[in-house]
Amino acid sequence: MSGISYTLKVSLRSKHARLKMVPREGLVVVVPEGYDRKQIPVLLQRYEGWIQRAAERLERHCQPDEHPVLPNGLPSSVVFRSVGEEWRVEYDPSRSRSVERHVEGICSILLPFEGARRDAARDHLLLWLRKRAGAILLPMLEERSEALGLRYASAGVRLQKSRWGSCSTRGRITLNTKLLFLPPELARYIMTHELCHTAEMNHSGSFWRLVQRHDPDFRQHDRAMRDAWKYIPGWVTGHYL
Repeated sequence: MSGISYTLKVSLRSKHARLKMVPREGLVVVVPEGYDRKQIPVLLQRYEGWIQRAAERLERHCQPDEHPVLPNGLPSSVVFRSVGEEWRVEYDPSRSRSVERHVEGICSILLPFEGARRDAARDHLLLWLRKRAGAILLPMLEERSEALGLRYASAGVRLQKSRWGSCSTRGRITLNTKLLFLPPELARYIMTHELCHTAEMNHSGSFWRLVQRHDPDFRQHDRAMRDAWKYIPGWVTGHYL
């Protein structure tokens, strides 16, 4: 097991060494600062079974990226599964700002692209992504709210690393921009989950009964969310091909 390939990351916040299996990266070993790296082979040997199972699970659930990419890792098209919306992505060095174009039913986004600066182009993409999220996800949330009879005080969207959604004690719901890429039933489940928090600010039995009342298949959807990362294209998370 000592010959396995992995990525080593040093975390100032970690107190103990840990392992994680990450899409497009594989096995990642996270260690605290000052950790004796001679102990890593021992760690890998100890968790050999977990590593094998996690690698198999990753391979089983990883699907070919349905978002075509250019050689530099940037997308040539973007698909929002939550609403069945597809956009062509074009890059134009002569532009200073992003422009949306709709011609004969085809949606395109024209983005500035300064030579080899793909990170700058990605920044423009993410800014546009947040705008689309506000235009798509917030109306979906409002529609779901009215259908369930669960009201919220305010709502917004953010590009978050791990949380798909949240609801504050003041009734403000925040949705992850990445919900755009999920199948519609999973995006609706997250909205239902957060809307139920406006009535039950916990994960008690009462909360889950409320979720079940509004989504009888919530257990299936909750399990599916464990692998929902597979729907997120690499350029969104920064994991370029």
